[in-house]
Amino acid sequence: MSGADRPGSGAAPLLRSRSLHIDGLEFHHLEQGEGPPLLLLHGFPDHAAAWRPLLERLQGSSLRALAPDLRGYRATSAPTAVEDYRIERLVGDLVALLDAWGLPQAHVCGHDWGGVLAFELARRFPQRVASLVALNAPPPAVLQQMIWHHPGQRAASQYITLLRSPAADQLFHESAVDALIERFLGEPRRRGLLDDDDIAAYRDAWSRPGAWRSMLAWYRAAPFVVPAVDTPAPAPISPVDAAPPEPIDCPVLLIWGERDAVFVPAMADAIAAACRDCRVVRLAEAGHVPHRDEPDRCASLIRDFVHRHPIARTMET
Repeated sequence: MSGADRPGSGAAPLLRSRSLHIDGLEFHHLEQGEGPPLLLLHGFPDHAAAWRPLLERLQGSSLRALAPDLRGYRATSAPTAVEDYRIERLVGDLVALLDAWGLPQAHVCGHDWGGVLAFELARRFPQRVASLVALNAPPPAVLQQMIWHHPGQRAASQYITLLRSPAADQLFHESAVDALIERFLGEPRRRGLLDDDDIAAYRDAWSRPGAWRSMLAWYRAAPFVVPAVDTPAPAPISPVDAAPPEPIDCPVLLIWGERDAVFVPAMADAIAAACRDCRVVRLAEAGHVPHRDEPDRCASLIRDFVHRHPIARTMET
């Protein structure tokens, strides 16, 4: 257990570690504060405690922060079948968690895969999302459109093909945790963006039996079609790309780290075009994980945005 989720630790003394049993699965989450609920959804290959830099800065902000380990991650149950990670089941988990917490509606903040889920939750269950903060994350349909039609994004998305391949099982597994820590976390650790407790939390998450199998299952079950760089888009196209993206109706704040190597800069404009009400804030010095690169700025933006879009009193009961 890291300093980010130790009750009474100096880093986050108000952070509580809890678990819920829903439909035969155990969902672990971290919780902090009181007030309007803010659901924090992590990306790959993170976990709830990876929000530590942001959570520390949101203390005292009159928000109830709820950060779950998503299905297959760290202390949450990890089903073994790939089909258990289809996007509709992942969104279903979010609805079930909101119901278990007694929350008809919440503000939702997601990074990477967590942001993809946040957009899909807002599309499928718009009444459950008061506002949405996306940190370098697109709606599924926007990502598919960009993979089809933007050569740079198609090239950047080839990693999805790798993560779906049998070769990924030889690269990403529990016994390779030291190499994976260096691969994913070495640079931010050397920059002082992660502390020893953060690294210990990742080591715990990535060393659990079956951890990488379940994390890779997210990609293997995903609806995205990723042709080779030099392959024309086939027809018929993927169901997720069959129609123009449905607009996201809730207010959206898109925080975009411009040094992202996962998504091309044009992705931010495509996301904004898919939303009825979207504010885009570009962080020139941040990369794919802006809340780790610039946590003070991100916390300030999120706090101000959420408080400008209050949940209706009828939804707070």
